[in-house]
Amino acid sequence: MRHTEPKRKKRQYLIDLQRWRSAAALIACVVTLLFSVISIIAALIHYTRMGWAVSDYFRYFTTLSNLTTALAAGFILPFAVNGIRRKRFVYPRWLFLMHYAGTICTTLTLLFALVFILPWDPAFAVGGGQKFLHIICPIAILIAFLLVEGGYLLTRRNTFFCLIPFLVYSLVYLVMVVILGKERGGWEDLYMLNTYVPFYFSLPALWLLSYGMASVIRIVSNRLAVMRKERLLSLWTEDMEPVEVNIEIYGLGRYNGLHDEKSEMSIPYDILEALAERYALDPTALMKVYTKGLLDAVKEKQLYPIDTKRKPG
Repeated sequence: MRHTEPKRKKRQYLIDLQRWRSAAALIACVVTLLFSVISIIAALIHYTRMGWAVSDYFRYFTTLSNLTTALAAGFILPFAVNGIRRKRFVYPRWLFLMHYAGTICTTLTLLFALVFILPWDPAFAVGGGQKFLHIICPIAILIAFLLVEGGYLLTRRNTFFCLIPFLVYSLVYLVMVVILGKERGGWEDLYMLNTYVPFYFSLPALWLLSYGMASVIRIVSNRLAVMRKERLLSLWTEDMEPVEVNIEIYGLGRYNGLHDEKSEMSIPYDILEALAERYALDPTALMKVYTKGLLDAVKEKQLYPIDTKRKPG
């Protein structure tokens, strides 16, 4: 009897480990998506009424970066909804990197608007609908990225890779503004990169700024991932016996087997690996225990297809 209550608490923790993150991710992504899409559409309508061509509006880095993050948020939404249902939020690494790349771009938009645009044109920086695309949306997107952090650790190589969208845009901007120029069908100097100082000073400085800012986001994201893992390990008592670990893993497998569709079943190897590391166990053996719980639950659903909502025990 003395083991009954501790086991229940541990099993509840394993199952509900990341449910709050799923809810936070869902809210953050909905807010990001709504803010970005509504702000872009509103600005597009405004500038179209002023006589702009639609293609002119998509010359702006602000527009493209907000579209990127809106797309990433839209991709993350189904994973967040599924995380609430399954009580565990996970999403693919490629989507995490896409979200990181978009966050870099929008945060750079925020810094550029405050540091470079605001001093010479406050209305363009934060006036009207611009305050949403330049200030509110980038902040919301940054918070959303940190909230939906998927447990992945970013490397410097990831940072360079996720800076590619900004580097490509900066090179296109260089060609259209400096090499072609407005007189030959190019663009005007929308961001004043070649107006007050030559581009060969401003552009490298902007590249360095973007790398520094992306590195800060990477460090914060990695620190959050480490803190969450440390918190996870700290809640597992050191005196937990291997048989208790197996009971918890079996219960987790049963829960997922009862609630997952057959096409969606997966093995939470990161949790198994963390438990194995904590208690010096074999992760392969834990995976077999989890799989047994999963398969037993699937058989139970086939025998009793109506009663699939009850808690594991």
